[in-house]
Amino acid sequence: MKQSAFEFKLRKNPRPVVIEFWAPWCGPCKMMAPYLKKAEQEFSGKVDLWRINADEDSDLVRSIGVRGIPTMIGYNKGIEVSRRTGAMTAENVLGFFSAVEENKPFSRNLSWVERFMRIVPGLVILVLGWTNGPNYWQMALGGVILFSAFYDRCPIYKVVSAQFREMFKKKPA
Repeated sequence: MKQSAFEFKLRKNPRPVVIEFWAPWCGPCKMMAPYLKKAEQEFSGKVDLWRINADEDSDLVRSIGVRGIPTMIGYNKGIEVSRRTGAMTAENVLGFFSAVEENKPFSRNLSWVERFMRIVPGLVILVLGWTNGPNYWQMALGGVILFSAFYDRCPIYKVVSAQFREMFKKKPA
């Protein structure tokens, strides 16, 4: 599919669209397939799902800027709302569809394991930085890693990141 035909089809679609770029050989794509099927059924008539084989439509993939698969891109009224690359859990796939339907950017929730795997190294690096001098660069790195465990719950981060996304958002062609 050419990019012009893709954009035309996207603008003429009456509902929001989630596009999954996948490939038959992609393990994470296969893992997400049942999650996407469930989301497609749950959002039937509200959000459309288009699955595009990245191997067959490589020109379109390049023109849209897809760098890895699986990639999900959400469009509402022809404008890109959200984009995620990599495997997602069933809960996050449903959240992505919901965000696209509401015309909001998607932010995934971290699991307790992911939070723990960020908190522990962050604290270790922070404490090592404090006991080694203090070493401010090491302490800053520990603080950033520690913050990455909680950024999705920080209201200031949400406001600032939304403003940055709006500033750098691509305008429709």
